[in-house]
Amino acid sequence: MLIQKIKIGYIHFVKKPVFILRCKTGIIKKNLSLKPNYFLESNNFFEQQFKKSLLEIQSDSKIIEEAQLIIQNKFQTLGSELTYLGEKINWHQDFKSGRIWEKVFYTRIDSKYSINKSDIKVPWELSRFHQAQYLAKAYLITKAEKYAQKFFELVDNWIDENPFCYGVNWNCAMEVAIRAVNWIFALHIFKSSQYFSEQILKKILTSLYHHGLFIRNNLEYGRRNGNHYLSDLMGLIWIGAFFYNHQFGKQWFKYAKKELEKEILIQVYEDGVDYEKSTFYQRLVTEIFTLSNIAAEKINKPFSNKFKERLHKMFEFIASYVIGDEVPNVGDCDDGRIIKFNFFEKISEMRNLLAVGSVIFKDEFLKSKAEQNFVDVLLLLGLDGFQKFSEIKTIEIKPENKIFPNGGFCVLNYKDFFIFLDFGDIGMNGWGGHGHNDILSFELAYKGKRFFVDSGTYVYTPEPELRQKLRSTYSHNTIMVDGKELAEFLNLFRIKQDLSQARLVQYSLNNVEKDLIEAEHYCYKRLENPVIIRRKIVVEKLNGVIKIEDTFSGNGSNRIEIFYHFHPQIKIEKLTNQIYQLELNELKLLLELPEIEYYKTDIEEGLYSESYGKIEKNLVLRITIEKKNKFPESFVTLLKSIDS
Repeated sequence: MLIQKIKIGYIHFVKKPVFILRCKTGIIKKNLSLKPNYFLESNNFFEQQFKKSLLEIQSDSKIIEEAQLIIQNKFQTLGSELTYLGEKINWHQDFKSGRIWEKVFYTRIDSKYSINKSDIKVPWELSRFHQAQYLAKAYLITKAEKYAQKFFELVDNWIDENPFCYGVNWNCAMEVAIRAVNWIFALHIFKSSQYFSEQILKKILTSLYHHGLFIRNNLEYGRRNGNHYLSDLMGLIWIGAFFYNHQFGKQWFKYAKKELEKEILIQVYEDGVDYEKSTFYQRLVTEIFTLSNIAAEKINKPFSNKFKERLHKMFEFIASYVIGDEVPNVGDCDDGRIIKFNFFEKISEMRNLLAVGSVIFKDEFLKSKAEQNFVDVLLLLGLDGFQKFSEIKTIEIKPENKIFPNGGFCVLNYKDFFIFLDFGDIGMNGWGGHGHNDILSFELAYKGKRFFVDSGTYVYTPEPELRQKLRSTYSHNTIMVDGKELAEFLNLFRIKQDLSQARLVQYSLNNVEKDLIEAEHYCYKRLENPVIIRRKIVVEKLNGVIKIEDTFSGNGSNRIEIFYHFHPQIKIEKLTNQIYQLELNELKLLLELPEIEYYKTDIEEGLYSESYGKIEKNLVLRITIEKKNKFPESFVTLLKSIDS
């Protein structure tokens, strides 16, 4: 703890202030003689077989269509429609709200301050330069110089319009790191272009050096580190590898590698769950570690076996909850990616990452869950990786139940039903972070279609009240007592305290007739009339019935509310006072409540966010139980398919 405090003090009160002073006084080096190390050369981008393999995975028309949109300055990001951004992109503008940030020194910009629902993430997302890879793919299959020309024009203009340390795109080290990774990757492909002049090369290399310098002096390090600090380190890994011919490059790489070795063991539990407790941030963090691992392997400075074992576990956790191109939407989702190779790819598509993991770890299960090859394998791992993927055996994937005791998740997977249960803490070791107030909440899919859903995220800073609502207890398939949150919010990303002491009570899985899992938490022991909440889910395999049994242990007077949130496509019909029919196209489920007194039900209008920036209405079933002195021993909800 003392060492950590000293490190925090050094980074934030010594290193960063000195850097700021150097920037403001103009003594940062600008005319540098830099020699790049193209560490991805072995990917063989320009062999004829590479082009052939790329076209086996993706049609030339699709690749060209995506690249043409970038040439036309048309973008679709963070929930926006496809939007034309004009002849010249304003890199400082949120084109959704119209707000333009001033080109002031980066420390003067408050990333959490929103005007008229402006979102700083929009200019950040554009400046991550995912568009570089859409142009790169088109260049690889056509060798048409217009794609290279567009890339260099965009980068050249970005550097001119974003002076070092000035403007919104120098406000966050994570964003600087992601942009650097995308530039470096694309440079490996575009360096064969006629537009790759000495002048533009020097300009880009100088800017990349500044990117590394900025990250090293603005590390997002604190008492609880998360994906931001990991992204910073990944940026230093890639920039360090790219400048490995220079002493500063070696130093950046060495520092970042050492820190990543430590952080993966701190931030990722033994069962592979990232402690930020989000299915989408799980993918982002896995991508960060994977890209760092790839760069390290390329320069023959591999990570330790302990690092790789933990990373492998992360892939296995993702594989457990992937259902085709869908995943449970648990915790925050901001559509975050590091390198994105497809313009219109669904944010919930994670099989591409599993395909990469299958090659790295020679894992038949990961390959089989990926189902097919993806451009990510070819582009990140080269022809050799592409060949290795084809050599890995495909195995039959049978529905399997898995429990992740450290991370606090359980996956119940059957022929017709899929359940993802959260029984762990809120997230980030008591800070909340990207975790929601969702203890004992679950998502449920029936025959591949999601029926019970998490409400999602929508946005962060543009609408603070809505942000808090969607991460609240009310917005999850769980239980609320006396209208109180499971944990009180401190700000948009922190909770005051996690008092849950969430624990697994019992479980018995992969049986012939019946599976069960039971967990409880103590969040409401803090109330004047304390209550302990326990939830047991029983799956009766022979008759296809799911029983959700909620128990409330308390002796006072309380109001208990149970919430069930349904996918927007679900239609609800009340058949009797206790029975509801849930319908999606031809699929039907019956939801049956107990015949007891003391509760009432209401069907309400709710909100559902599939991905960042998108929101729509859905239906919510609210069950309210009010009883003085003693609760019913348990409250049971039954779910049955029409067949059963």
